[in-house]
This record gives sequence, C-alpha cells and structure tokens, in this order.
Amino acid sequence: MAKTITIQPEEHAARAYADRLILEQLSEMESAVKLGELADRLSSHGLGLAAIKSLLATNPARFTYHERRWVPAARIEGYGRPFAEAIRLMVNAYGGPMKFDVMMRELAQTRKQSVEELQGIVTRILTESGLFVIDSSDRISLLAWGFLVYDEPLARALAMHGISQEELAAASKKLDKINWRDPSCFKEALEAAAPMKLKLIMAVMYSKVNQDNPRSPLVYDPAKALIGFLDVPGYILGTDGTIAKEETAKQWIATAVKVADKLAPTVEVEDAAPIEVKATDLKSMVNKIVKSEQSITAIKLLEEHYEITPSNKTFPDDLHNLMSALRGDESIQWVGGDRFRKRGDYPDYILSVPEPFRFIPSGIIDEEGEIVDAELTDDGLSSSLRKLLTHPLATDVLDEDIMPAPKSSPEAQRLVLKSIHRELGTFPMCQIPTDWLDAEPPIQELILQESSGKELQVWCNHETRLLYGFIDWWFDQPIESGAVFTLTRTTKPNVFDFEWMDQPDPVIYISSQRMEELRGLSEAAEGRSTLELLIDVMAHWPKGADYLTLLAEINVVRRSSRRLVASLLSSYQCFYQRSGSPVWHYDAKKLDLGFDKTKRKFVKR
Repeated sequence: MAKTITIQPEEHAARAYADRLILEQLSEMESAVKLGELADRLSSHGLGLAAIKSLLATNPARFTYHERRWVPAARIEGYGRPFAEAIRLMVNAYGGPMKFDVMMRELAQTRKQSVEELQGIVTRILTESGLFVIDSSDRISLLAWGFLVYDEPLARALAMHGISQEELAAASKKLDKINWRDPSCFKEALEAAAPMKLKLIMAVMYSKVNQDNPRSPLVYDPAKALIGFLDVPGYILGTDGTIAKEETAKQWIATAVKVADKLAPTVEVEDAAPIEVKATDLKSMVNKIVKSEQSITAIKLLEEHYEITPSNKTFPDDLHNLMSALRGDESIQWVGGDRFRKRGDYPDYILSVPEPFRFIPSGIIDEEGEIVDAELTDDGLSSSLRKLLTHPLATDVLDEDIMPAPKSSPEAQRLVLKSIHRELGTFPMCQIPTDWLDAEPPIQELILQESSGKELQVWCNHETRLLYGFIDWWFDQPIESGAVFTLTRTTKPNVFDFEWMDQPDPVIYISSQRMEELRGLSEAAEGRSTLELLIDVMAHWPKGADYLTLLAEINVVRRSSRRLVASLLSSYQCFYQRSGSPVWHYDAKKLDLGFDKTKRKFVKR
C-alpha cells in the first residue's frame, strides 16, 4: 500500500489546479493510454511525465484507470446519474470554470450519446436548474462557488459560508473604495483584493448592497455577481475558491510539481527489467542534447524515450544505465547531477576568478623599514580572532581553508551575500559545507527555483571555488551587503529551492548610507595603508564593532584578507577588546604607540 504523506492546504490547492489542466486534456483526448502524449500536451504548462504520472495515480477523486486507460473519475461516477447531477459532478471535479465544449464532450462520454443529441437538454438544465452559471466566455461554473444567499440576515449568511466577522472586516477594509453599484466594481474589487477567496469578496458586496431590513429591496443577485467576477479578464479561480491573477498559475504549477515529486515514491508500479540503452537510442538522445540550447536531464530522457519515471521500481538502475551510456559519448558533457550539454557549452567567464577578488598589498613601509600591513601567524593573533578565521562569514574566495565535510549535513543552508559578490553576480563556495554540493564533475550547472516559479541557471566551478550567474537575482533585492537567503535540496539532482529571508544578517549588514561612506573612503585609498583605512572605518563605531563587521566594511574600501584584518587588530596597540566583550574598539590616544613589538616575532615572512 502507498504510505500517507501530509500535504499542506496551499499544496492541495496548487495540485488541484494542475489536476484541472490534466482533466481538460483527458477530455480532449477522450482518454490516455500512453502518458507521453498527455505530457507533450502539458509540457508548455511546466508539467512533465513524472509529475503527471504521480498526480494521476494519487487522486482517485479526479482520475481513474479504466479499461487500461486514464479517464476523469467523474465520467465513471456520472454513469446512470440524472443529467444535472452528472454535470455537477463533472464541473465540481474540474474545480474551476469549465469550457462548455469540454463539458459536452465529457457528458457525451458518460451518456454514450453524441454532443448534438445532448445539446438541447443540457442547455435547458444549465439555464433552469439553479445550479450553474454561464459566463461570457461560455464557461460553466457552480453557483455554489459564490456567496450563495438572497435575503438572509448578514450574520446568518456569513455563518452559512463559514466566514467570520473579523474576516469580513479585514476584506471590507481592502474594498472600502469600491462602488458596488457601478458596472466596473468587479474589476476594481479584484484589483484591490486578489488573491482572496471569491466568496469573501462577494460577502463584502452583499454586506454593502443589501440591508438587514426585511422590507428593503433585494439588490444582490448571486448568479450575476459570480458571473461579473468570473468575466474579469486576467484572473483565475483556484479549486480552494481563491481568485488570483493569471500569473499566479505558474507558481501553482511549480508547487504542484513539488507535490508530485513528494508523492511519486508512493505510486505502485509493476516490476520490469532495467533498460539496456541501444546504440540507436543513444544516438537519438545525444543528438537532442547537442542541438539543445539548454541542458537536458537523463531523467527527462528516460521519460521521453522509455516512459520511465522515478516511481518505477527499476528507476535507479535505469538512470544508472543511461547515465553511463551518456557519459561515454565524447560529443556531450556531463555538467553535474543528471544534466548533459554539448561539450564545452558554458560561458568562458566561469573558468577564472574575477580580478576584483585578488588581494594587492599596500606596500607601505614605516619609519623603521617594517611593513605596516603585516600579517601574523596564528600564535600572534588574539585567541578570539584565531577562532573566527574559520568562520564561514570571514572566509571568501582566494581566502579560505577547505574544511572537512561535516558529519551531518542539513537539507537547507543559510547563506549571506556580501557586497562584492552582489556586484559581480557570484557567490563563494566557502560558505557552503564541503560535500553539500557533489564534488564531481568540476564544472556543474545548478538550477535554483523560487516559490513563485522563477528559475535561475547558475554555474559551479569547484576549481575556482565560485558560483556564477546570479547578477539578475542579486540586484532584484536592495540590500548591498548582508542579504540572507537559503538553498534547500530537492528530490531532483542539482536543483535547489531558493528563498530570500526577511531579515539581513546582523553582523554583515551594511546600510545604503554606510555603503556610500565606505565607497568614499575607497576612492581616496590610493597610497594609504590598510591600517589607516581600518582606523577610518572604526571611527564610525565609537562603541566598538564585531570583527566580522569590520572585515565586511574594510572589504568595501579595499580588498583585504581575513588574516590581515585580524593581524592589524591584534598587533597595533590602538585596538583593544574589553574583557568578555566580542567587539573591538579604537583608542586614538594610543595610535602613537604603534606596533606591539612583542608581536614582531609572529610576523609572516
């Protein structure tokens, strides 16, 4: 038996929208024997074979496998039912406004009659039963999807639909400027409130146009109101009753695919022998990869060529066999996970570390001929700074020690963006624990996906220790230093969920005003020692600052290593820490004391 998996309400609504798309295609096809054809029809919506297979097999209320074909469950359930009930079951299972011709085709399948034979009786039922409405786009909806009341007192009407007074008050506040007697009210209301439950919007309308006086005229017409909202272009009605802008559909599909991935292991399929990749099949797949502008996954090739998905019991062996065959072909290149591209098909800039990341010594010498910006060995550093040198936020590209892989690795990683990486569209791998990303191959393509459905292709180079290709996403958010995001593994190889966090990192965050001040220091940094620049930076912090904060700020002024900044704080007597405090202070009165001579033996040569 398939095990039970918990799905959140918003995930139910998203998968229901995907189910609706599948139902529509099943009706047009009459049924589906080969799911590959169904997948071809839905590929433009972002639904692949694996997702379709999982969704079909895990929702018996909407789909059923009948006579070796996938068909809408309502078609079978409607056999022998009265016309009105059969139509109601069909539209309710569809979960949204259903095209009249799609509904007629389905009903013809249920009744075993032609569309022409059914036309007259169906039209009469739709107009006279009081169960349905037909909008201007010739789509059928259930009247029950709206706020279906006529002359009930408001309190009773709300209770009938499970709407609280608090919900009504909050919605009314959003819709307080709507003139509900104006024909444009429907469009204006959706612009002001969507996404919102349509029943709640209609409840606000009812509360404004009808009065709780039994002798007052009844202005509210639930059927006309429902049609008015459904007729507004650019909006879609979700199965959970939420009406939202059409672009939300992309987000619903992305969520539905994740749900399908989560459900896929529970789908029971028959046993079969693992595939053997024939030379003709391999040639066809390699040609497809070579001609494609995007990477192609082995999982996708298994779906398209063999109708094999992760729910097949032989899938691990199938994937291994195909991966081995593809990696043996010289005309294509494995770019991590199960992804392949034409050999050498990646941007040249990912092969090197951008010049701004390189450290250039100031070369300033003091009166005694000693280097002012001297780095110390570990023994010369403050004990607190010695520990912080290995902190992920202290390290950076060209300034890290590769750490051993941790014993356990969480599925999600909290990562912090620094200003220089925001400017260059990169991210340092030193913040990501060793082995969290696959070690092979050296150059890999990663796909990041937001909950909105947006995707980003980035490149990982294990040799340069950088991720490349973030420039558009980095500039989408205003924080220049300290923005926090998470990467979370998914069930797909080298595909990760990306999410911005609401709060910046408190230590690395630099405000826009402070960034301008630091850029001003940078413009005047030529010919000055890093020590002088560090003193200027610390002048902004009369109450002291954390080492990681100072390191982030000095790196806006001049690219400086973590050891150099730690060495300057540890060796010049004008810098100090109070006992038990993590912050560093600057004492201008001790500036003339200069370098601590006891630290001279620890200077790196």
